[in-house]
Amino acid sequence: MEASNPTVLKTRLSTPSICCGYAKTWRRIDSSCDYGLFVQSLRFLAVLAVACLLTGCGSQTDSDTVAQTSAAQTSAAQTSAAQTSDSATVGPDESGQLQPTEVVSQFLDRVRRGGQEASSSELLTKLAQQELTRIGRPFEFPGSPDTVFEVRQAFPVPDQDDAVWVHTYLVEPGDSGQNFQYEVVWTLRKESEGWRVSGFAIDQGDGMEPLEFDFENGDEMAARLAALEGAEGSVNR
Repeated sequence: MEASNPTVLKTRLSTPSICCGYAKTWRRIDSSCDYGLFVQSLRFLAVLAVACLLTGCGSQTDSDTVAQTSAAQTSAAQTSAAQTSDSATVGPDESGQLQPTEVVSQFLDRVRRGGQEASSSELLTKLAQQELTRIGRPFEFPGSPDTVFEVRQAFPVPDQDDAVWVHTYLVEPGDSGQNFQYEVVWTLRKESEGWRVSGFAIDQGDGMEPLEFDFENGDEMAARLAALEGAEGSVNR
């Protein structure tokens, strides 16, 4: 499976065109997908969006993808560790702080396990924590132990020395027994304590704009979550 370029995803959001030499391989959405199924299948990402359901079509895995991810499921279930290459870091950290890929791996593992003891919010930026608290959306994780994640690489954000993108794949089992795979790009910012998560963007497939969540913009988060909750409610009625 070729590596997708998270810069492509983020470029479609807000940045100038950047070519990093990676093939764009977003999987095509099945046009026959049922909207309600995708609402259900995104419950792990719902946790990341402060326990509210996200909507939109993710990428339904075919038999080949399921076969490709079976080995990753075994490994990730045992270790929940980042799978990185030499280019997965943006340089050595002389302070001994965790690299961005390691922070995302820890964050996803804590969310996957759930519970207050996981302290996932500690891996958010201070501004993100403040904004989520201000709008009444503090992180409370029910957990999603069946979710498998793979942390790929970190890429510097152009013209921002204190920010990086981290490219990941998430595989979430659906209630129907089918697996759903998503490409997610995380934004991290460097703070005094180290790299911290400030938001994420999820690819929704060809022809659809990435779905972005900025934890540091409380008003935007509140409006988006309210809209998504309304959409989820209309599906369940």
